[in-house]
Amino acid sequence: MDVHDPLDKRLNEMNRLSDMGHFPASVNLGATINVLLTILLTWFVEPRYPALAGVWVGIVLLVNLLPVVLLRLNMRDDAEIHTLREMQFRTDQHKFSDWVYVAASANMTFWILLAWTISAVARTSLALLAVEIVAFFATFSPVLLRRARR
Repeated sequence: MDVHDPLDKRLNEMNRLSDMGHFPASVNLGATINVLLTILLTWFVEPRYPALAGVWVGIVLLVNLLPVVLLRLNMRDDAEIHTLREMQFRTDQHKFSDWVYVAASANMTFWILLAWTISAVARTSLALLAVEIVAFFATFSPVLLRRARR
């Protein structure tokens, strides 16, 4: 099916990263909160042992992807798949194409390793605040840009 308007695409029809810019603000907010909480938790993991960074990334990705795997195990073939604009954060998180989870995992890995590295170099409240602010604007930017265009 050739869909011309990205807003008419269903979640499992996403084929571009830019499609994520069409999610409802509540979905972007949920993803942003997830990134910000992960950065905060990462800040409190001891950065002195670099080998733990890989373990920490694995734990975070497991926690983020396990609900998707469990929900997909119980998903029926006739399950309703919403369009991008209709997506619900809690009920639709397992209905994307597989590549979307790879992209989301890469994004989360980036934020974890950035927070880990900065906390190892400059473990201050100001540095944490700076990382959180940058992560907020980077992650919530689709909503901010949509509002700025109006």
